[in-house]
Amino acid sequence: MTNLTEEQAQLVREYTTMLQNIEEAFEYVVASFTDYSKTEGDLVLSDILSSFVQLIQVNDDLTNIYHDNMEVKNPILNFQEVINTAEKLDGIFEKSQEKQEVVQQHLYPAYKKWYESIHPQLVVYTQV
Repeated sequence: MTNLTEEQAQLVREYTTMLQNIEEAFEYVVASFTDYSKTEGDLVLSDILSSFVQLIQVNDDLTNIYHDNMEVKNPILNFQEVINTAEKLDGIFEKSQEKQEVVQQHLYPAYKKWYESIHPQLVVYTQV
């Protein structure tokens, strides 16, 4: 297990919270495809995509922190698969049906799979 400074532990706590928030945001976006009272789906999806940029930046820091811990480092590096899937939205954001298909069948499942691989590895570092 990697020993963290208090600053590093705080970064991991904030990161895991962000991952959970993205998970909840995805649930909202997916629900918005059929529940028309959820009118902010596109805005929330844009927020998710923006948060991916932040995750990429923090992932660099985390790979340095966990440089010797491959159980944590490998899942962090696998975030690239989520980014590759997100690129399928390029040019179709305004095409509702295609966007829905990409989000429901590709992007959210890719994120969820990645989340389920990284979250348990990091959450142990957030418990005091």
